[in-house]
Amino acid sequence: MKKVLFATTALVASAGFAAADITFSGNAEMGIVGGGKDAPGVSTYKGNGDDSTTEFNNDFTLTVVGSGQTDSGLSFGISVDFSTDAEPDANGNVSLDNEAVFISGDFGTLTLGEIDGAVDKQLTEVNNAIGQYSIGDDETVHAGFQGSYGDGAYDNQILRYDYAFGDFGFSASMELNDDKAEDEDEDRLASDADNGYALAISYNTDMGGVGLGFGLGYQYLEVGYTYDGALFKSGGWLPGNLGSFVDDKADRWGAGTEVDIIAATVSADFNNGFTAGLEYSNYDPDGPTGTNYDDIDHYAVGLGYSVNALSLGVSYGKFETELGDADGYALTAAYDLGGGASIVAGYSDSDVDNGISTKDDFETYSLGVVMNF
Repeated sequence: MKKVLFATTALVASAGFAAADITFSGNAEMGIVGGGKDAPGVSTYKGNGDDSTTEFNNDFTLTVVGSGQTDSGLSFGISVDFSTDAEPDANGNVSLDNEAVFISGDFGTLTLGEIDGAVDKQLTEVNNAIGQYSIGDDETVHAGFQGSYGDGAYDNQILRYDYAFGDFGFSASMELNDDKAEDEDEDRLASDADNGYALAISYNTDMGGVGLGFGLGYQYLEVGYTYDGALFKSGGWLPGNLGSFVDDKADRWGAGTEVDIIAATVSADFNNGFTAGLEYSNYDPDGPTGTNYDDIDHYAVGLGYSVNALSLGVSYGKFETELGDADGYALTAAYDLGGGASIVAGYSDSDVDNGISTKDDFETYSLGVVMNF
């Protein structure tokens, strides 16, 4: 559990609100990362290029949360992360991330910002179900990782409504196509893409001493055009990490392609140290795709085990396409030192069929210490 870095500051009450609090929490990590040779999107993410070097890595995230309550009982707040650059050889370069504001009451909670869409909010991805974590993100950079469904296909500014009733949870979200252009022709192109939206529901229960979580969701998006400051160009999109490994970028789903996403997850806590997760999603495109990827299925499974201070995890993910498969697995281990510090290690291995990419196999690894404050 994260601890407050500084004492909570209570703002002086005035007309229009009862009280407001600002809290700080954070985490930091230090260690080494490596691997990723010939891995598109992975080697560059870790700064390794194509030489598969081992490098030092340190970064931190400071999370600021402001919250308050009106005289009528409405809750409101903001949250933002101050994070260092992701690359291990780039000291400094602090940036803002995950900015969001919310208002909440008996009607539910309305949140706007760089947040999860409805499907990603209500469904539990495998790596989260089993608590996998490494300083090199080995559990999320392999070729079989799906990620956040259709979130971020536009400008990553998401409006989401959440409501909980008993053991059920419901979310609805929207991401607008708000591309701007400099003349009428470009306006016409930009406005061709419909807004994206998502609906999802979850249910948590206990059965025979096993804690079970179920999630089901639907998401829609339309691939739009990208604007480079001079003109609009046909965009490109494929789910999860798959798009990073496609040799021919023209094989991505192009502008005007409408994509329907159906996803389901199951998570289990056996209350004996074992946890498990299952995930399935289908991506069905319609329109001028200009690609060989007509329909894509994604599967993922994971298993975790914790005993005393030691935690272990393994996960596997796979994309099935007409041109071949892209899959990968990750292994993680963590040892709790107490006081919010842990030693963590990670390893991933990926395999991509030649129909998708000529760079068909790669590994990543990391070892270090994570500190939560």
